Amino acid sequence: MSITEPDITIKTKVPKSRRILAFDLIRGLFLIIIMIDHVELYPSGFDLLTGKGRLWASAAEGFFFMSGLLIGMMYRRRIAFGMKFVFKKMWTRAAELYIVGVGLTLLFVAWVVFTHHPPIKDALPAPFPWHHYIKEALLMRFTYGWADFLVRFAILMFIAPFVFFLVAKGKWWLAAAGIFVAWLFRGQGFTLAWQLIFNGGIIIGFYWDRLESSFRNLPKARRRQIKTGVFGIAGITLAISYLSVYLLSLLFHLWGWSHLPAFWQHVAYDWGNWNHDVWLYADKWTMGPLRVILFAFWFTSLYWLVRRYEAKINRYTRGLIELLGRNSLMVYTIHAFIVFTLKMYLIPPNTSVLQNFLITGLGLTLLISLSVLYVRSKAIIKARLAPKLWSFKTAS
Repeated sequence: MSITEPDITIKTKVPKSRRILAFDLIRGLFLIIIMIDHVELYPSGFDLLTGKGRLWASAAEGFFFMSGLLIGMMYRRRIAFGMKFVFKKMWTRAAELYIVGVGLTLLFVAWVVFTHHPPIKDALPAPFPWHHYIKEALLMRFTYGWADFLVRFAILMFIAPFVFFLVAKGKWWLAAAGIFVAWLFRGQGFTLAWQLIFNGGIIIGFYWDRLESSFRNLPKARRRQIKTGVFGIAGITLAISYLSVYLLSLLFHLWGWSHLPAFWQHVAYDWGNWNHDVWLYADKWTMGPLRVILFAFWFTSLYWLVRRYEAKINRYTRGLIELLGRNSLMVYTIHAFIVFTLKMYLIPPNTSVLQNFLITGLGLTLLISLSVLYVRSKAIIKARLAPKLWSFKTAS
């Protein structure tokens, strides 16, 4: 498949936006998983969906990748407005993410400090040196609460138009090389590590239609072979990852209670060493190479599954998961408030399985309810303001 330089001259018409339902459903699912993992009450039954956030790939990187993917797709259609428009829009979004992210950090810190509540995430010094932490928050070197991804998104969104510019000029290979080199020199840096999947998503999103068309044009037998291979690798590795979280933990738990026969002790010991070696290459913070590869297989399989059954999924979930995916920034902000409130006031030091289930279920119910309320309120306000704005426009 050859990738040629697209036309980026100014045009009068912009291609109509074509939302892919599967993407909204997947983003909504990722938000639900992130919510469950941030409440972090195990076992609850809900953790069977998430793998307790300890699988070899997670919803977090899926959320980063999809953000880049949708940026590539959306601004590919908006190139007609010119690159100045693209830079302005992306940097405006970066500023929004920065303001919300820093604002939430300072709000959550003030909530803990002024209520004299024991710190619920990271330790805070007492007396609290506000001048130092305000400066650190503004410089994005300090975050607090469960919305810390926002400032990281702000950094990536600031860089995004430069990546997009190269891709739009047909130099996707140069953008890809820069992204890969930055990842190689990531060290322990989160942003350099995670930009790989975010910026990689921009490139894939830009050429999404062409990539899908090329795949559809393959012979049917070849497509079946590729799908079988991808589903096979994804299924096997996902199963092993799940067993490493649940079964291996159970074996060590029984071993600790001296209820594990000698044979299973050897199995647990060897399996534990092997699992430790795997995590050296599947580290989440630094986006290890194995994690990137497995994420590609897992996400592709998830996309194919959801795309095939998207209409049924949306119907059976009454459009609620789609609603979450369509309003991801607001939903992520709402989730941060819910998690913070639950941990401040509702989660006791020790909980039972039933309490874990009820509290996590309450968090999810609040997330969906408040998101629906936000969307409906927004629609009502827009409907009421529209006639006034139209009258003002006509009068002018």
